[in-house]
Amino acid sequence: MNELIEQVVQKTGIPADKAKQVLEAISSFVGQKFPHLSGPLQSVLGGSGSAAGGEATQEGNNPLGDLGGKFGF
Repeated sequence: MNELIEQVVQKTGIPADKAKQVLEAISSFVGQKFPHLSGPLQSVLGGSGSAAGGEATQEGNNPLGDLGGKFGF
């Protein structure tokens, strides 16, 4: 998630702590609205929270496949 925080800081000029808060809020919102994406999202963002379903972050069980890698996450 640090890489994404740094990109947000560079592109918006907001402080890193605020960028982290924004990304955590987005992650929480998406996880609540789309529970099936919670695990892959935490995997992409490198969050410390537990993934929904537990196994969703293991390679091969990720419903999004290598989507994060294709978008440079």
